[in-house]
Formats: sequence, structure tokens, C-alpha cells
Amino acid sequence: MEILQCLVGSIEKAENVIDLDAKFLQLCELCDLEHYLFATVSAVSLSAPKIFVLSNYPTEWYKVYFEKDMKKHDPVVRYCFENSAPIMWSTLMDNQKYCGPQGMELMNAAKEFGLSDGLSVPVKAPSGEICIFSLSSSRPENLRKRLLDALPYAQYFGLSAFEACLRLNIESHPMKALTPKEQESLFWACEGKTAWEIAQIMGVTERTANFHLSSVTEKLGAVNRQHAVAKAIIHGLIKARPN
Repeated sequence: MEILQCLVGSIEKAENVIDLDAKFLQLCELCDLEHYLFATVSAVSLSAPKIFVLSNYPTEWYKVYFEKDMKKHDPVVRYCFENSAPIMWSTLMDNQKYCGPQGMELMNAAKEFGLSDGLSVPVKAPSGEICIFSLSSSRPENLRKRLLDALPYAQYFGLSAFEACLRLNIESHPMKALTPKEQESLFWACEGKTAWEIAQIMGVTERTANFHLSSVTEKLGAVNRQHAVAKAIIHGLIKARPN
């Protein structure tokens, strides 16, 4: 319990999205929940909102969700636009106001990708932005209790992470957390290394190095590798390493 309290307090000191991701993953581990999603959504338009997403949801679900533009029918998004209280997904699915036939189809599809049940916490800023912080699990065993136990921490965690995001002025675009290999390849790209040189340093093939760099470019919403490097520097994703 004390560890959780310290972790919740430490989110306020996050310096970039890598720090935020690390804190979210620690919270998941301590709460015995595998997945998290942290999103800020512009409240200007539900049909075409501007979003920033940091998540470790299953990659295939994340891809399908954005490719099919499912956010327009997402019961969690609809609920969080209109409410401030946290909500359990199982409860939300029984609410026809937010979960119609398309919403029910979406929630059932999420279960097939390993998101059995979860909870979501809405946080709203005076500027009109909305934060949605969700925790979920693919394991049904004792899941409701695990979610309820995590709820008080998720509320404060979501608020603190949202404030950190606003403080850091993180650009609104879909973004997924970088893997350690992707972070390392990005570091060396920022040092001006070629893909061949990065491959030699990391002990991988040049094809693998290019794969990591391409993944980084996509996750950062960049148009090319040079753009990814620029965005990484602007948003503080790369830190100097001690000698």
C-alpha cells in the first residue's frame, strides 16, 4: 500500500512520455492488472476529436480501434465526455444511454483481444480537454475485486498524469509507448548514426535496426526518421547518458 502511495505521488515528477509509461506499467504491476490506457481527448468534437494516447493495450486491438475509427461508438468515450465519476466497464455495458448495439459490439470485440473488463476514470480540464485513464485485465479471476482495489489510486493517478501531460505540453496525436529496443535505436539515431551503425552498436541486423526505427517513426506520428528525431528531442524522449 505504501509503495502504491509513493508511486502515485511520483507521477507528478514525470519529465516525458517515457516517464509516464514507466509509472503506468508500475501501477499495473502493483494492482495486478495487465493493461492501461491514458488518453487526452479534445471535447470540441466527438466525431473528430484530437487525441493523445499512451497505452500498452494489445497491439492488434490498438490498430483495429484506430483504423476503424471506433472512438465514435466507444461507450467509454461517450460516458467520459458527459460524466466525472469513474465507471466499471461491466456496469457501462448495461447502460443503454452510452452502450448501444455498436458500443456493445465494440466492448465484446475488446474482450476477444484480451480486455475482459476494466475501469475508466474521466478527468476534465477548464480548457475543455478530457482525460480518460483506464485499467483492465485479460484474466477474469477475482477481476472485479482487483479493479475496485485499484480504483482510488487510478483516480488520483489519472488526475496527476493529466496535469503532467498539460505541464509538458505534449502534442495531441496517437502515440504508443516505445519499447526499450526502440528507445535505444532512437537514441543512436539522435546521435546521427546510420541504420548500419545502429545495428553494429545494438548487436542486431541492419534490417532489425530499420524495423525499430520505422516503428518509432510510426509511434511518434512522424513523417520520416528525421522528423521522429526532431519530435523526440522536442518532447524530451531522449536523455543524455552518463559516461
